Amino acid sequence: MRAIVVLTHSECKRLIARGLLKHPEIEDALQDGKIFVARGSTTAYVLEELLGKPIKKSYYVAGQVTGNKEALFRLGSLKGEKRLKEVIVDKGTKKEIDDIRTELKEFMPGDVMIKGGNTLGNDGIAGVYLAHPESGTIGAMIPHAIARGIPIIVPISLSRSIDDSVWELSQVLGSKTVEPEYCMGLPIGIMPIPGEVFTELEAFDVLYPDIYVFHIGSGGVGDGEGTLHFLLVGEDKEVKEAYDDLVKLAKSEPKYVPDT
Repeated sequence: MRAIVVLTHSECKRLIARGLLKHPEIEDALQDGKIFVARGSTTAYVLEELLGKPIKKSYYVAGQVTGNKEALFRLGSLKGEKRLKEVIVDKGTKKEIDDIRTELKEFMPGDVMIKGGNTLGNDGIAGVYLAHPESGTIGAMIPHAIARGIPIIVPISLSRSIDDSVWELSQVLGSKTVEPEYCMGLPIGIMPIPGEVFTELEAFDVLYPDIYVFHIGSGGVGDGEGTLHFLLVGEDKEVKEAYDDLVKLAKSEPKYVPDT
């Protein structure tokens, strides 16, 4: 049997978050370890799934890309005083933190770091935009993760896919190489994230392991802008169950509305 689903960007974020909840390393860390969830629009959905309750997602961000049409200031950020504190989930319990670097020093194998990305390169490596002159959250995470062997998982939508390598872009893009008056927002750099990429396809794999899923297209008009289109293939029972689940998701998930 074959079925087609079309999911909005918000619905895709929820799908990724639900799939990530069943990731083996996340399941283990929820029971016996710590999970650091960096700010971001997609990671806000992940945090909701980890905690089992809603949060003010539009406040759990730092940098964000909007559709501002007045000043065309689109590469922007949420005001610092509005941002929620970043969170560590310690054996399933929420812990708000003030100093990322101090907290991450305590992370050991068995713990997990989660950081969303802005772009997904053609080599499968994700990248994050950098407006902070010292690379912000990702700059605090990488040394501890790489030195100690702590996994970084990167929930990111296929809608962020590009045709270039993030490694190559990191050598030509930098916040000091862009003329500020010729930038729609904050000049940025880009950093490759040395972590496991987790897209909608990985979410489908863990949530519906008995069906095949293909990304067949993207985009649309009006509320369909940013949608992703998927083909589900498998036995009738499994495809119908997956389709019904996704219909419920599509009907119940509200549109993500950013705060500025």
